[in-house]
Amino acid sequence: MTGKLMKSTSIHDQASVLLALLASGLKRHGELSSDKRLGDRSRYVGLSDVGRAMDCLRATVADKLLRPAQPSLPASPCIDAFSDNTLTMLRRHLTLQRGHCFEELVGHALDAQALLVLRQLEIELLHQDTPIRAHLDFVLVSATPVPTVRILECKSARRLPDALYTSHETQVYGQVGLLHAAWNTKAFTLRDATGQVLASRVTFPELCQTCLGVSLPRSPDAVDLQAWVLCLSMTDGKAFGPYMPHPAMLRLCLKTASDLWERLQACRKGQIGLDALPTASGCHALCGYCSWNADCPKFQGENQPDWEDDLQTLVALRTQKQTLEMTIQEKEAAIRTACRLAQPQDAWIQAGGYRCRITRQSGRRSLDKDRLRQELVALTGSATMTEALLSRCETRGQPSARLQVQAIHARPEAAGLPAASSFANAS
Repeated sequence: MTGKLMKSTSIHDQASVLLALLASGLKRHGELSSDKRLGDRSRYVGLSDVGRAMDCLRATVADKLLRPAQPSLPASPCIDAFSDNTLTMLRRHLTLQRGHCFEELVGHALDAQALLVLRQLEIELLHQDTPIRAHLDFVLVSATPVPTVRILECKSARRLPDALYTSHETQVYGQVGLLHAAWNTKAFTLRDATGQVLASRVTFPELCQTCLGVSLPRSPDAVDLQAWVLCLSMTDGKAFGPYMPHPAMLRLCLKTASDLWERLQACRKGQIGLDALPTASGCHALCGYCSWNADCPKFQGENQPDWEDDLQTLVALRTQKQTLEMTIQEKEAAIRTACRLAQPQDAWIQAGGYRCRITRQSGRRSLDKDRLRQELVALTGSATMTEALLSRCETRGQPSARLQVQAIHARPEAAGLPAASSFANAS
């Protein structure tokens, strides 16, 4: 930023320009990195596309069909450049880049252990005229004590989930299934971080021999093959797995990929419109973040524009509540640590008009239903009788109402493609 610009704008203006530049730069960096590693994703179906299509086919097709144009900043940056849309873009791409940063950290950790690792391994095949490419974050290979291959897929999250999302499970089942099925076919390609091809169109044993110096059996059935998902937050991590090659899951992935590709081609030809495609069912958590939710047929209903201010206030208060809860948790953790260091016997600590100490509480009692079911089956000798007994003892609370509020996102402008209306109006 030049001295002239610094003098001609206020501190507030400069901060807004800096954030706008950061938002645009992160978006552009993500696009360049994706192009290097993944190529033109509109020309094939990726396994992440398959996972997302399991949730919402309409949004998946829209992402591949109507690629959002890259907004450019004005030649002379000003405060107007930092709009609400720019703030939304900044938050979105900070989240996306967080995943790439975690992936780099995992790569450094694996390298520090001197493990044999293939990064961003690509598997490419044609299934019933559907071009499919799988990109595997990490593939760990070892020949001793037994031939072993581990697929490691990295996911980032603000808070770690109790169970893996269906879309992520579908993706990793597809990865391990394709690696097993394509083992001896020339479907494997490896590139470095700049996109330079290191090995192209070779079998997996050939790739491991060439790039890692490891000899693997010609049959994948002679290899200990598993896939894992490593989910990371800023302060914690969780591993989900193992996932083994599963023929039924692979067939489901391939069928979903073919359905996605068929619908995509039909939309490109104007044979069907986006609104004719299936959408996410029920109260799906990702609908509020979808770029294509503005005119989604799932949300058809009456218009009440006078409610906007109240809903905007409610969303802001909910956001503040979440931020406060996280801040409280962090502050409590810091004070607990300080208390343990200052008073190991849990004595009271005086602090001006306040006092504090750490107290011990009994753990919450809970009923392990799975363990109870096993014990009842052992006592009764009948799984049917056990389920009937559990059913008679279950109670259900009264139904409750939940208010759902979601932001409506302006539909991205399409770059070099027919207008969105042409698809919405297509018969």
